[in-house]
Amino acid sequence: MKRWRTVTAGLLAFWLLLLAPSVIILAEEEAAQTETEIPESWYYTIESNEIEGWPEGPQIEAASAVVMDIDTGTILYSKQATEKQYPASITKIMTTLLLIENCDLDDTITFSEIVYDIEEGSTHLGIQPGEEMTLRDCAYGIMLASANDIANGVAEYIAGSVSAFADMMNEKAEELGCVNTHFSNPHGLYSDDHYTCAYDMALIAQAAYQNETFREIVGTTEYIIPETNLSGEDRSFLNHHKMLQSDSEYYQSWCTGGKTGYTSQCLNTLVTYGSKDGMNLVSVILRVNGAGKAYAESTEILEYGFENFYTKNYENISSKSTFYDIMNLDYVGTASKFLSSVWERVPFENCSVHITLPNDASNEDLTITVTEAYGSTRVFSYEYNGQPVGMAAGKLNTVLVPIRTRYSIGTNVTAETGSSGENILIEGLDDVLDQAKAILGEGYQLFRAYAETHLIVVAAVGAVILIILIVLMVVLIFRATADARIRRRRRLEDEERKKREEEIENMTAAEIEAELRAVMEQERIRKEQEELAAAEAQRAAREAEEMEWKAHETERLIDELEQERQERISSKKGQGNNK
Repeated sequence: MKRWRTVTAGLLAFWLLLLAPSVIILAEEEAAQTETEIPESWYYTIESNEIEGWPEGPQIEAASAVVMDIDTGTILYSKQATEKQYPASITKIMTTLLLIENCDLDDTITFSEIVYDIEEGSTHLGIQPGEEMTLRDCAYGIMLASANDIANGVAEYIAGSVSAFADMMNEKAEELGCVNTHFSNPHGLYSDDHYTCAYDMALIAQAAYQNETFREIVGTTEYIIPETNLSGEDRSFLNHHKMLQSDSEYYQSWCTGGKTGYTSQCLNTLVTYGSKDGMNLVSVILRVNGAGKAYAESTEILEYGFENFYTKNYENISSKSTFYDIMNLDYVGTASKFLSSVWERVPFENCSVHITLPNDASNEDLTITVTEAYGSTRVFSYEYNGQPVGMAAGKLNTVLVPIRTRYSIGTNVTAETGSSGENILIEGLDDVLDQAKAILGEGYQLFRAYAETHLIVVAAVGAVILIILIVLMVVLIFRATADARIRRRRRLEDEERKKREEEIENMTAAEIEAELRAVMEQERIRKEQEELAAAEAQRAAREAEEMEWKAHETERLIDELEQERQERISSKKGQGNNK
């Protein structure tokens, strides 16, 4: 008996030695395949690459991304910029901004039990109920250490409750012009109704960075919160943003701050500020798998902004300078001969121009639009091939503008434009508007007269147009829902696949071998069950055939007996007749 056990053990060891290299090779191949696999987000549309004459931006894995010039608000890089995403801890930029705007940072907060109202295992600094701390220390704890317990305490201190503070966050987001943002907490832990988009986060980051106190906080690499009434020791921590840390592999000398974020549902998010060659940029990365990838892709798109664009910033310009002198634009027609200044400053009043353009941009592609008018002051917005690139503001007397200029209703501007060598003088927009109203009124009267005499035709055309619109709406709704289902299914598949890949990556060779053996055993059991089922089916078929044969034989015997009985009866009748 012992000899058989020894032989069995030897055979098992032999087969394990044979299988181990194969298992290791399979694991390495699967790991290599995982590393080289390109996620679907790699192929998402980069909107900025579709702008005519715009420098082509890099392809990245992040689901959404934006690079903005902080000074001009120009979007240099845009990928799925307004798509709904979950921000994680970069939410704390808004929290810190509201803290700075609404509080004296030298005041002291006393924390309540709200500090315990966070997910287990999430980032915190161990704040206790009843602990006292200055709001300045709170701001550093929120931005540098990403402390969720402090964020909750600050929200309650400012607004009375977390939900009321979330309302303040949403009001601020609306004020900044956010288009797809809704906050439900101050820390960014995952919630279905806590979301934003890359464009909105860039607006929030821009507004925060314009605050001097925020710039000081976000650019600090290390901070110490001194001991408190309940803490007997200092709390020392580094800024979580590794592009600020000189000993980090992700360090960049031009990085001036930022905020990291991560949850298992949101994946990695990252906001990064950078200043280089007179440009101040901010990047937003949303939903990318891996902190290292978030830093690498942020560096890539920010370097793209620094290398392909330049910013024109002018302040306190002399009243002798015209707008065209400032912007180095060519005059049109006889515009160069005008005598009065385009821009005229009164004492203690500034004239400013802020525009961001591609390095090889042509001034001929600039379009100017009056967006605001109050008194004699005008604010112009500038576009390059349809892309907003900045603004200018100042005291305005008379302005001569290219023929491509568009005016907002309500502005009164005297303009002289040239087309094909001919100069056209426009005295003011009032006459143009009166003419436009007259033309529209005449067109309305003609349509009304035709409709009164051809009511059936107008009704039929209207019905056809309505039917077409309804069909188009149904098709669009169906396609939108179908696309949403496909994206949801793909997202679930990706999450399941990534989860499985992480499990395999963390397994040892022995664990992989054990799992393979379990799979092989399950396959063997499945095949045995299939064979038993097939054999049972064959036996049942044979029994059915036998029963059918027996029934057939019984029927045949009955027929033979009946035939024999009939023959006997016929024979007896014949004998009786003979008698």
